[in-house]
Amino acid sequence: MNALRILVVDDHAAFRQSLSEFLRSQAGIEVVGEATNGEEAVEKTLELRPDLVLMDVSMPTMSGYDATRIIKEQHPETRVVILSSHTGEVYRSAARESHADGYIEKNSMKNELTLLIAQNVHAGVRMAV
Repeated sequence: MNALRILVVDDHAAFRQSLSEFLRSQAGIEVVGEATNGEEAVEKTLELRPDLVLMDVSMPTMSGYDATRIIKEQHPETRVVILSSHTGEVYRSAARESHADGYIEKNSMKNELTLLIAQNVHAGVRMAV
């Protein structure tokens, strides 16, 4: 079985590195790269062709929603899951409008992310927004 190839996008270096380390510790996962803003996420998606992009929302240069919209237009096969500290339906709605494949609140991220990984690695199931 091929590893699930993930691009991690977040402007906070400590969070991004911590998340990447966590993902690398999971079986069936390959972190292919990291990006610090939306523009870099779009560029690295083209360059690295990840299966899944874990995308922060609030970043300099280009928001995660805008980057997600571009990635989904250019690479519809790439799954994008929004990671955000924002809670509430307005943020989930914005994720749906950007064509994200999922939305995970950072305060419950560990459990939901573990479930998402298990679903994608073992069964190919997408998480609902």
